Amino acid sequence: MSDGDKVCCLVFDEMSNRENLHFSQKFGCIDGFEDLGGEGRTSNIVNHARVFMFYGLHKRWKQPAAYCLIHRSTKGEMLVNLLMKFLDACLNAGLEVIATVCDMAANNVKALKLLGVSEKTPFFKFRDQEIATIFDPPHPLKCTHNLFLKENVANVECEITVNGE
Repeated sequence: MSDGDKVCCLVFDEMSNRENLHFSQKFGCIDGFEDLGGEGRTSNIVNHARVFMFYGLHKRWKQPAAYCLIHRSTKGEMLVNLLMKFLDACLNAGLEVIATVCDMAANNVKALKLLGVSEKTPFFKFRDQEIATIFDPPHPLKCTHNLFLKENVANVECEITVNGE
């Protein structure tokens, strides 16, 4: 790849899964327990998956990079550790990550805040490089919609008179 083709963003998301255990004859173990990669396995039954993927920005390419099978949602502190590991691996592989993209889930927002992201500084530094943080556009719209519903904005009572009526 040319240097320009290596410019990419790191996209991460989490989804819930149905809890399920089964015996893997291939590996001789029970699948369905939490597996945190280098952090090891636990006896907690998996009900979430955290996925990391890279998208090229100059050239169209995408590459799933990793996933973690977890019990409950990823805590913000753990997500920071995972992000640092993936960014480190990317830079060591020669990729230039200039942005992250995620939804506005509480754990994602907390992780980004722990990295120093705020309204005034919508980026964090990694190895002296600024990495922009972008919230997936449909999610802020959904959050705005939900806020309008919660605050009853759509049902404001008002009187309009037209031609005296």
